[in-house]
Amino acid sequence: MIVWGVDLYLSKIHIENYRSIKKLDLSFEKGKNVIVGKNNSGKSNIIKAIDLILGEKSPTWNKSNNITDNDFFEGNTDEDIFIWCELIKNNEEYVDLSNFKGAFFKIKDQRGNYVKTDIDLNDKTSLLYYMSEDFAAELNKGYDSKYKKEWIGNKPYCLRSCEEELENFDHFAFAFFCKKDENGNYVKEMTFFYKQIHESDWYVCMNANLRNDLLQSAIIPSFRDPKSQLRIANYTWYGKLLKECIPNENPELDNAFENVKEASNKIFGGLQSRICSRNTQIAFPNTTISFQFNPDTRQDIYKSTLIYVDDGFNTKLEDKGAGIQSSVIISLFDNYVRNIAHTNGSLLAIEEPELYLHPQGRRVISDKLDHFLDYNKNQVIITTHSPEFVCTPDDSINLIVVKKDDNKSVATNFYFYNIKLKQILIKKQNSEMFFADAVILVEGADKYILEYIAREIGEHLKCENDKLGKNWLNDYNVSVISCGGKHEFWKYAKVLKHINIPYLVVSDFDFFRNGLDTYFDKTDFVKQKENLARLKSQVIETIRNENEIEKIPDICEEIKNDILFEELRDAKKRAEEIFNIIKRSKGAYKRLDDIKNENVKQEIEQYLIDLRKLNIFILTGELEDFYKIRPRRSKEQGVLEIIKKCENKYISDFVDIEEFKNALIVFLNSCLQLNLKEEGHVHEM
Repeated sequence: MIVWGVDLYLSKIHIENYRSIKKLDLSFEKGKNVIVGKNNSGKSNIIKAIDLILGEKSPTWNKSNNITDNDFFEGNTDEDIFIWCELIKNNEEYVDLSNFKGAFFKIKDQRGNYVKTDIDLNDKTSLLYYMSEDFAAELNKGYDSKYKKEWIGNKPYCLRSCEEELENFDHFAFAFFCKKDENGNYVKEMTFFYKQIHESDWYVCMNANLRNDLLQSAIIPSFRDPKSQLRIANYTWYGKLLKECIPNENPELDNAFENVKEASNKIFGGLQSRICSRNTQIAFPNTTISFQFNPDTRQDIYKSTLIYVDDGFNTKLEDKGAGIQSSVIISLFDNYVRNIAHTNGSLLAIEEPELYLHPQGRRVISDKLDHFLDYNKNQVIITTHSPEFVCTPDDSINLIVVKKDDNKSVATNFYFYNIKLKQILIKKQNSEMFFADAVILVEGADKYILEYIAREIGEHLKCENDKLGKNWLNDYNVSVISCGGKHEFWKYAKVLKHINIPYLVVSDFDFFRNGLDTYFDKTDFVKQKENLARLKSQVIETIRNENEIEKIPDICEEIKNDILFEELRDAKKRAEEIFNIIKRSKGAYKRLDDIKNENVKQEIEQYLIDLRKLNIFILTGELEDFYKIRPRRSKEQGVLEIIKKCENKYISDFVDIEEFKNALIVFLNSCLQLNLKEEGHVHEM
């Protein structure tokens, strides 16, 4: 049976005691899955775990040296490695296993019932029993065993084919177990499980060799090695791709074989005569040796295939850069999946596809990955540090953030299902927040002011016994993110909270008046929103001045007279006066000092202090209110003007930094959890 378009994908992985991972659960989605995190966080170890189970392996994989002591968590071989991979297909689809040449067996108990088990990854006692030496010994007792084997596959002794057995099932899993025995040997087992999606119990099956027939995979590690990743064998996808290109009958190919054979006989004839002579006797008696440029049979000719790339200089693929190698490997696997494999789902896992590529080259690779996805029929898992693979507003991506916590790799999923949250991905410069240990969120150009203030205060704050240092933002892996306005804060805060990256919002006082209520609403701070509404209503009551409002008609008359006598400058001033009266009557206030009622003002001051516990630091005025020397330009241009003046001076010469300093200290204490001591006043040398 040939079935097109089967939608099968890796949905879950559970890893225990493998490399930097003590215990980890991850979910994957159809389509694009992007794993991000700083260097040495454990991203590669997730890919290695997937490769261990689903990667293309030799039929004798369990005898290969794919596990060493270093693969056990912290090198502790007393704790066994366990990895569980789960695959899902759509209910209406069929899995094509017509090319599977092997067999596996289900297990029946003494009553003739199939052995099934409920998988609890927190209590693997029953699961591990079926992967144990005791269970294997019981199975091999033959007639004396309390279990019987029922063979499934394409062998003569099988009761039915794999397709017949699995066509009504939609949940598949492979469990890998490895321990080091008392003789120093690595004992490895892999078991196959399957069930219907609405059931809790899994059928237990021995022999997991059909994993590459269920889900064809290609794993491309960060170290590009075409010889390894394009290994030619009859069981590898690349070998199958090349073999498919060799026709069964082709007279031109036969003639080419003969011509090459004649040429090689002429070239190596002298050497062949010498080693076969009686004086040399390299070969056994009655045997001859020949030297050939290519295999003797058409069936093996594909194994001698070499890939050359001409980019102005024609050389083998392995001599080219990592970018070209990545592009060729992805394209070849895409071609194999579309034209040879045809069926089921395919998984491409690639580490750091951006390696050694300029931005345009990265986008080329990103486009190739999108093409491979084929409208999410296939699946891609990427580890990256590049925004080109994170910032994809056209696609729904499953983002996985990996961090180190107490020397253990931990990870969190975030799926951008919401179009408003997905807007974050449009700004490539902000994607660095996914790699940060902590984040400061600001509105816009105040990012640059805050970064300069951070440098200055770092010279005068001590952490433990050392200075914090002017480069502490980089040293502690902190990102200052410009969100593009106070109404955007909630989007970033929601994502950062979900992926467990601590953050602090730093905004001017206008956020209290306009934006904070929306922030609370979107981030589910109900009580704080109610308190905010009460305070804002009190402010409006104190600011509203009925006497001022009653003056408006008189001012309007004065404006008429000014216009009549062409006193336009005076008319403009009176118009601005009316505008300010109306603003004040509606509660328009830009700074805390605009609130004249001392009781209300003190209550708001305390409220702002309490907000810091919610990772929000609101200044008492606008950015411009803190300038000691006002720049000639306003907004972003004014910020850049001040920054330019700071090349040989302190930022505190131009800006009153005290409140910004307090905000950074709140961040250092709450987000980075540092114990600080102030060595001296800022600006003292």
